[in-house]
Amino acid sequence: MRYAEAEWFYDFRELPSRFAGSESKLAIQKLRNRYAKITKSWSVNSNSEWLCRNFVSAKLIMFATLSINSMHYAEGRNLRVVVPYLRYYSFLSIVRSLVLTIPEHNWDEGHLIQIGHTKAINLCVNHIKSFDKEFSKDVESLAFKLKAARELVSYRAPTSGDVNIPNDNSYLEVCSTLCELAQLNSEILEKSILKNAAPDNFIFLPEVLISLANVEIDGHVFSDSEDAYRLDYFLRKCPNPTNLMLTMTEGHVEDFFGAWGEESPVQGSFDPDECWGMIFDVP
Repeated sequence: MRYAEAEWFYDFRELPSRFAGSESKLAIQKLRNRYAKITKSWSVNSNSEWLCRNFVSAKLIMFATLSINSMHYAEGRNLRVVVPYLRYYSFLSIVRSLVLTIPEHNWDEGHLIQIGHTKAINLCVNHIKSFDKEFSKDVESLAFKLKAARELVSYRAPTSGDVNIPNDNSYLEVCSTLCELAQLNSEILEKSILKNAAPDNFIFLPEVLISLANVEIDGHVFSDSEDAYRLDYFLRKCPNPTNLMLTMTEGHVEDFFGAWGEESPVQGSFDPDECWGMIFDVP
Protein backbone atom coordinates (compact mmCIF):
# COMPACT_ATOMS: atom_id res chain seq x y z
CA MET A 1 0.00 0.00 0.00
CA ARG A 2 0.98 3.65 -0.27
CA TYR A 3 1.40 5.61 2.95
CA ALA A 4 3.39 8.75 3.83
CA GLU A 5 4.52 9.11 0.20
CA ALA A 6 6.10 5.65 0.14
CA GLU A 7 5.18 2.09 -0.84
CA TRP A 8 4.79 -0.55 1.88
CA PHE A 9 4.54 -4.32 1.88
CA TYR A 10 1.98 -4.41 4.69
CA ASP A 11 -1.59 -3.15 4.31
CA PHE A 12 -1.71 -0.88 7.35
CA ARG A 13 -5.10 -0.59 9.08
CA GLU A 14 -4.36 2.03 11.74
CA LEU A 15 -1.32 4.10 10.75
CA PRO A 16 -2.82 6.11 7.85
CA SER A 17 -5.60 7.51 10.04
CA ARG A 18 -3.61 7.63 13.28
CA PHE A 19 -0.48 9.33 11.87
CA ALA A 20 -1.59 11.26 8.82
CA GLY A 21 0.31 14.51 9.27
CA SER A 22 3.70 15.81 8.22
CA GLU A 23 5.22 14.64 11.52
CA SER A 24 4.85 11.01 10.48
CA LYS A 25 6.65 11.63 7.17
CA LEU A 26 9.47 13.35 9.04
CA ALA A 27 9.63 10.52 11.60
CA ILE A 28 9.85 7.92 8.83
CA GLN A 29 12.64 9.81 7.08
CA LYS A 30 14.56 10.09 10.32
CA LEU A 31 14.08 6.36 10.84
CA ARG A 32 15.56 5.69 7.40
CA ASN A 33 18.62 7.69 8.38
CA ARG A 34 18.90 5.92 11.74
CA TYR A 35 18.75 2.47 10.18
CA ALA A 36 21.19 3.51 7.45
CA LYS A 37 23.83 4.13 10.11
CA ILE A 38 23.56 0.44 10.99
CA THR A 39 23.23 -1.06 7.52
CA LYS A 40 26.14 0.93 6.01
CA SER A 41 28.44 -0.87 8.43
CA TRP A 42 26.60 -4.20 8.21
CA SER A 43 28.46 -7.27 9.43
CA VAL A 44 27.85 -10.95 10.06
CA ASN A 45 27.26 -10.12 13.72
CA SER A 46 24.69 -7.42 12.99
CA ASN A 47 23.00 -9.70 10.46
CA SER A 48 22.69 -12.44 13.09
CA GLU A 49 21.50 -9.97 15.73
CA TRP A 50 18.72 -8.51 13.60
CA LEU A 51 17.55 -11.92 12.43
CA CYS A 52 17.08 -12.74 16.13
CA ARG A 53 15.45 -9.43 16.94
CA ASN A 54 12.91 -9.73 14.13
CA PHE A 55 12.24 -13.38 14.95
CA VAL A 56 11.48 -12.62 18.61
CA SER A 57 9.53 -9.48 17.70
CA ALA A 58 7.31 -11.47 15.32
CA LYS A 59 6.78 -14.19 17.94
CA LEU A 60 5.74 -11.59 20.52
CA ILE A 61 3.03 -10.31 18.18
CA MET A 62 1.80 -13.88 17.72
CA PHE A 63 1.89 -14.44 21.47
CA ALA A 64 -0.07 -11.22 22.08
CA THR A 65 -2.66 -12.43 19.58
CA LEU A 66 -2.91 -15.76 21.39
CA SER A 67 -3.25 -14.00 24.76
CA ILE A 68 -5.93 -11.58 23.57
CA ASN A 69 -7.95 -14.44 22.13
CA SER A 70 -7.50 -16.28 25.42
CA MET A 71 -8.73 -13.17 27.24
CA HIS A 72 -11.88 -13.01 25.12
CA TYR A 73 -12.49 -16.71 25.69
CA ALA A 74 -12.14 -16.22 29.46
CA GLU A 75 -14.46 -13.19 29.44
CA GLY A 76 -17.10 -15.20 27.60
CA ARG A 77 -17.05 -17.84 30.33
CA ASN A 78 -16.90 -15.53 33.34
CA LEU A 79 -13.30 -16.48 34.07
CA ARG A 80 -12.66 -12.84 34.88
CA VAL A 81 -9.85 -13.32 37.39
CA VAL A 82 -7.34 -13.96 34.58
CA VAL A 83 -8.46 -11.07 32.37
CA PRO A 84 -6.30 -8.29 33.94
CA TYR A 85 -3.23 -10.53 33.55
CA LEU A 86 -3.96 -11.40 29.91
CA ARG A 87 -4.86 -7.83 28.96
CA TYR A 88 -1.67 -6.40 30.46
CA TYR A 89 0.77 -9.07 29.30
CA SER A 90 -0.69 -9.02 25.79
CA PHE A 91 -0.02 -5.30 25.68
CA LEU A 92 3.45 -5.69 27.18
CA SER A 93 4.34 -8.31 24.56
CA ILE A 94 3.50 -5.83 21.81
CA VAL A 95 5.46 -3.10 23.57
CA ARG A 96 8.49 -5.40 23.69
CA SER A 97 7.97 -6.35 20.05
CA LEU A 98 8.20 -2.69 19.05
CA VAL A 99 11.21 -2.01 21.29
CA LEU A 100 13.14 -4.84 19.62
CA THR A 101 12.79 -3.10 16.25
CA ILE A 102 14.10 0.31 17.38
CA PRO A 103 17.64 0.78 15.99
CA GLU A 104 19.44 2.47 18.89
CA HIS A 105 18.63 -0.06 21.60
CA ASN A 106 21.50 -2.43 22.23
CA TRP A 107 20.76 -6.14 21.75
CA ASP A 108 23.27 -6.93 24.50
CA GLU A 109 23.51 -10.63 23.57
CA GLY A 110 19.76 -11.02 23.96
CA HIS A 111 19.33 -9.17 27.25
CA LEU A 112 17.16 -6.60 25.46
CA ILE A 113 14.40 -9.23 25.54
CA GLN A 114 14.50 -9.23 29.34
CA ILE A 115 14.41 -5.51 30.16
CA GLY A 116 12.01 -4.47 32.92
CA HIS A 117 8.38 -3.57 32.32
CA THR A 118 8.69 0.15 33.05
CA LYS A 119 11.80 0.55 30.91
CA ALA A 120 10.16 -1.26 27.98
CA ILE A 121 7.08 0.97 28.24
CA ASN A 122 9.20 4.14 28.42
CA LEU A 123 11.29 3.14 25.37
CA CYS A 124 8.12 2.40 23.43
CA VAL A 125 6.50 5.70 24.41
CA ASN A 126 9.63 7.70 23.49
CA HIS A 127 9.64 6.09 20.04
CA ILE A 128 6.00 7.00 19.44
CA LYS A 129 6.61 10.65 20.37
CA SER A 130 8.30 11.27 17.02
CA PHE A 131 5.02 10.34 15.29
CA ASP A 132 2.48 11.90 17.65
CA LYS A 133 3.16 13.27 21.14
CA GLU A 134 -0.48 13.13 22.23
CA PHE A 135 -0.85 9.51 21.19
CA SER A 136 2.36 8.65 23.02
CA LYS A 137 0.75 10.03 26.19
CA ASP A 138 -2.33 7.88 25.55
CA VAL A 139 -0.16 4.78 25.16
CA GLU A 140 1.75 5.56 28.34
CA SER A 141 -1.47 6.12 30.29
CA LEU A 142 -3.00 2.89 28.99
CA ALA A 143 0.14 0.85 29.70
CA PHE A 144 0.37 1.92 33.32
CA LYS A 145 -3.37 1.62 33.83
CA LEU A 146 -3.23 -1.99 32.63
CA LYS A 147 -0.18 -2.60 34.82
CA ALA A 148 -1.95 -1.15 37.86
CA ALA A 149 -5.03 -3.30 37.27
CA ARG A 150 -2.89 -6.42 37.08
CA GLU A 151 -1.10 -5.48 40.31
CA LEU A 152 -4.41 -4.71 42.04
CA VAL A 153 -5.58 -8.27 41.46
CA SER A 154 -2.18 -9.81 42.18
CA TYR A 155 -1.25 -7.96 45.35
CA ARG A 156 -4.50 -6.74 46.92
CA ALA A 157 -6.94 -9.57 46.10
CA PRO A 158 -9.87 -7.10 46.07
CA THR A 159 -13.04 -8.28 47.79
CA SER A 160 -15.04 -6.36 45.18
CA GLY A 161 -13.44 -8.37 42.38
CA ASP A 162 -12.90 -6.47 39.15
CA VAL A 163 -15.65 -3.90 39.69
CA ASN A 164 -13.07 -1.07 39.82
CA ILE A 165 -11.20 -2.15 36.69
CA PRO A 166 -12.49 -0.24 33.64
CA ASN A 167 -12.50 -1.73 30.15
CA ASP A 168 -10.69 0.57 27.71
CA ASN A 169 -12.55 0.60 24.38
CA SER A 170 -9.44 1.68 22.45
CA TYR A 171 -7.37 -1.30 23.61
CA LEU A 172 -7.40 -3.33 20.39
CA GLU A 173 -6.82 -0.30 18.17
CA VAL A 174 -3.81 0.75 20.23
CA CYS A 175 -2.44 -2.80 20.12
CA SER A 176 -2.81 -2.86 16.32
CA THR A 177 -1.11 0.53 16.02
CA LEU A 178 1.93 -0.63 17.99
CA CYS A 179 2.14 -3.82 15.91
CA GLU A 180 2.05 -1.74 12.74
CA LEU A 181 4.79 0.55 14.01
CA ALA A 182 6.96 -2.51 14.61
CA GLN A 183 6.13 -3.72 11.09
CA LEU A 184 6.93 -0.30 9.64
CA ASN A 185 10.30 -0.27 11.40
CA SER A 186 11.12 -3.73 10.09
CA GLU A 187 10.24 -2.73 6.51
CA ILE A 188 12.51 0.30 6.69
CA LEU A 189 15.31 -1.89 8.03
CA GLU A 190 14.78 -4.51 5.31
CA LYS A 191 14.97 -1.93 2.53
CA SER A 192 18.02 -0.33 4.09
CA ILE A 193 19.78 -3.71 4.29
CA LEU A 194 19.09 -4.47 0.63
CA LYS A 195 20.34 -1.00 -0.33
CA ASN A 196 23.46 -0.73 1.80
CA ALA A 197 24.62 -4.12 3.09
CA ALA A 198 27.01 -6.44 1.28
CA PRO A 199 25.43 -9.88 0.59
CA ASP A 200 28.66 -11.50 1.85
CA ASN A 201 27.48 -10.59 5.34
CA PHE A 202 24.12 -12.33 4.97
CA ILE A 203 25.17 -15.09 7.33
CA PHE A 204 23.41 -16.37 10.45
CA LEU A 205 25.94 -17.50 13.03
CA PRO A 206 25.04 -20.98 14.38
CA GLU A 207 26.15 -20.08 17.91
CA VAL A 208 23.62 -17.22 17.96
CA LEU A 209 20.91 -19.65 16.84
CA ILE A 210 21.80 -22.01 19.68
CA SER A 211 21.79 -19.25 22.29
CA LEU A 212 18.32 -18.08 21.25
CA ALA A 213 16.79 -21.56 21.19
CA ASN A 214 18.14 -22.42 24.65
CA VAL A 215 16.80 -20.06 27.28
CA GLU A 216 18.16 -19.89 30.83
CA ILE A 217 15.94 -18.28 33.46
CA ASP A 218 16.97 -18.27 37.13
CA GLY A 219 19.23 -21.26 36.60
CA HIS A 220 16.63 -23.26 34.66
CA VAL A 221 17.34 -24.05 31.00
CA PHE A 222 14.49 -24.42 28.50
CA SER A 223 15.45 -25.88 25.11
CA ASP A 224 12.95 -25.25 22.33
CA SER A 225 13.45 -27.64 19.42
CA GLU A 226 10.73 -25.87 17.41
CA ASP A 227 12.46 -22.50 17.74
CA ALA A 228 15.75 -24.16 16.78
CA TYR A 229 14.09 -25.62 13.68
CA ARG A 230 12.62 -22.26 12.66
CA LEU A 231 15.90 -20.44 13.23
CA ASP A 232 17.69 -23.09 11.20
CA TYR A 233 15.34 -22.17 8.35
CA PHE A 234 16.91 -18.68 8.33
CA LEU A 235 20.34 -20.28 8.39
CA ARG A 236 19.51 -22.29 5.26
CA LYS A 237 16.90 -20.35 3.29
CA CYS A 238 16.62 -16.73 4.37
CA PRO A 239 19.94 -15.50 5.77
CA ASN A 240 19.12 -11.77 5.82
CA PRO A 241 16.46 -10.04 7.97
CA THR A 242 13.07 -9.42 6.38
CA ASN A 243 10.05 -7.52 7.65
CA LEU A 244 7.99 -9.02 10.49
CA MET A 245 5.12 -10.25 8.35
CA LEU A 246 7.51 -12.14 6.08
CA THR A 247 9.36 -13.46 9.12
CA MET A 248 6.09 -15.15 10.15
CA THR A 249 6.21 -18.10 7.77
CA GLU A 250 2.94 -19.99 7.40
CA GLY A 251 4.42 -23.19 8.82
CA HIS A 252 5.76 -21.39 11.87
CA VAL A 253 2.44 -19.65 12.49
CA GLU A 254 0.51 -22.91 12.30
CA ASP A 255 2.92 -24.64 14.67
CA PHE A 256 3.01 -21.70 17.09
CA PHE A 257 -0.74 -21.53 17.61
CA GLY A 258 -1.22 -25.27 17.20
CA ALA A 259 1.12 -25.93 20.14
CA TRP A 260 -1.60 -24.49 22.42
CA GLY A 261 -4.36 -26.68 20.99
CA GLU A 262 -5.59 -30.18 21.73
CA GLU A 263 -5.43 -33.32 19.61
CA SER A 264 -9.00 -34.21 20.58
CA PRO A 265 -10.65 -31.00 21.78
CA VAL A 266 -13.82 -31.25 23.81
CA GLN A 267 -16.80 -29.11 22.90
CA GLY A 268 -16.41 -25.53 24.04
CA SER A 269 -12.67 -25.72 24.72
CA PHE A 270 -10.39 -22.86 23.69
CA ASP A 271 -9.36 -22.96 20.03
CA PRO A 272 -6.01 -21.17 19.50
CA ASP A 273 -6.49 -21.28 15.73
CA GLU A 274 -9.29 -18.72 15.72
CA CYS A 275 -8.90 -14.97 15.04
CA TRP A 276 -5.21 -14.83 14.11
CA GLY A 277 -5.82 -11.44 12.52
CA MET A 278 -7.25 -9.78 15.63
CA ILE A 279 -4.50 -7.14 15.90
CA PHE A 280 -2.15 -7.93 12.99
CA ASP A 281 -2.44 -9.70 9.65
CA VAL A 282 -0.71 -12.87 10.79
CA PRO A 283 -0.26 -15.00 7.62
